[in-house]
Amino acid sequence: MTIETNGTPTSALHQWDVSNKRILLRADLNMPIDKGNVLDTFRLERLLPTIKTILQRGGSITLMTHIGRPTQPNPSLSTRILEPYFAKYGVPVSFAPTIEQAITDTAPVVLLENLRFFPGEKDRDPNFAQQLAHLGDYYVNDAFGALHRNDASLTLVPQLFSPEHRTIGLLVEQELATLKALLMPPRQPLCVVLGGGKVADKIPFISYLLATAHTILLCPAIALTFVKALGKPVGKSLVEEESVDLCKQILANADKRGVAIMLPTDYQITRGSLDGALEYVGANVMPDDGIAISLGPETIAHYADQISRAQTTLFNGAVGFLNKPKTLDGVKALCSTMAQAPGESVIAGGDAVAAARVLGCAENITFLSTGGGATLAYLSGQPLPALEFLKD
Repeated sequence: MTIETNGTPTSALHQWDVSNKRILLRADLNMPIDKGNVLDTFRLERLLPTIKTILQRGGSITLMTHIGRPTQPNPSLSTRILEPYFAKYGVPVSFAPTIEQAITDTAPVVLLENLRFFPGEKDRDPNFAQQLAHLGDYYVNDAFGALHRNDASLTLVPQLFSPEHRTIGLLVEQELATLKALLMPPRQPLCVVLGGGKVADKIPFISYLLATAHTILLCPAIALTFVKALGKPVGKSLVEEESVDLCKQILANADKRGVAIMLPTDYQITRGSLDGALEYVGANVMPDDGIAISLGPETIAHYADQISRAQTTLFNGAVGFLNKPKTLDGVKALCSTMAQAPGESVIAGGDAVAAARVLGCAENITFLSTGGGATLAYLSGQPLPALEFLKD
């Protein structure tokens, strides 16, 4: 990997002679899945240029990725379910459930089982990293959405390859260059829309976004921890209790900086469980058994107005559920407003991008980023551990 004069890393894949060599390719194919079906293949589509470049130059690939956050093997999250989707794009893969089988498999593209089925991935086991390193002559990281992680396949494995045998892929190269051009610095005012799960991961990034954002619009589930910090009712909604004090600090710092952090004034909720009937309630009268799923119509209108005034809008995190279309009215309205607004627009993260694509409002978005937390970390100026270990 080389660093251009503007500070943007570029892939060495353009210069490598990979004929008859095997490439260990770390991808991020953590795509939205429901009952064993991939709901949106955006991340796979974006990975294809790297795969096809290697194959066209006579190389072969051992492909590794994670799906979901399993703590033990789970058939519904096995990478085996990706086989027909690769075939659809003209890239047949040979599935390897173990590292031993991946070593002996000579197919052009070998797909290793879900990395998180192996305890050594999250434990950062050096022995596990050594086993993975034996799967390739070169190492390529094209997992932009995981660059902020510190897992074995991301930070230990590349250290086992010499600098001239490790690099970023074409997807990562494009992500870094495009996000830098669009958002570093962004055209002001910058409006950031945040939703989705992984609340504990995202809340700290809001502190860094205060330096550049003009307005931050919070959606369920991330909004509810801030609501709790203000002492307002949250019902049975997802709340990150350990982050409540941090949310109080963020709200105070935002006030000092003149950054508007906006919370929903009404919600779309269910009662008791996520499978309940949908209804709308005011934020101040959230019932004790209410679970905030998405935004209410009043909030949608207010947030859309803020987006329409922005010169740059960044949308990260899902609002609603892809497998429940009636919960997607909010994200459709906000993404449609972004697409029609005159400024730059970026949607980041697998679920958010998937929703925009499924709803047909992604076409006029300036850039669709495969990263969620990684995009936030990069724009916040935070180190990306997986990228650091690829430098010469």
